[in-house]
Amino acid sequence: MKKILPALGGLLIIGGVLLYQQFRHVSGIAMLETAVLGIAAFLGILHLISHWCNR
Repeated sequence: MKKILPALGGLLIIGGVLLYQQFRHVSGIAMLETAVLGIAAFLGILHLISHWCNR
């Protein structure tokens, strides 16, 4: 369960950002950039959580 919660949180954040931009009718390139940044943020958050859990 500890591994699933961070993943679900990250997916909710990324999904929320993508839905927000979709409703604002942002161009596809901006959405692609947001997806890449969202994935990077998601991996960064998972990395920090894994460090915090392994201290």
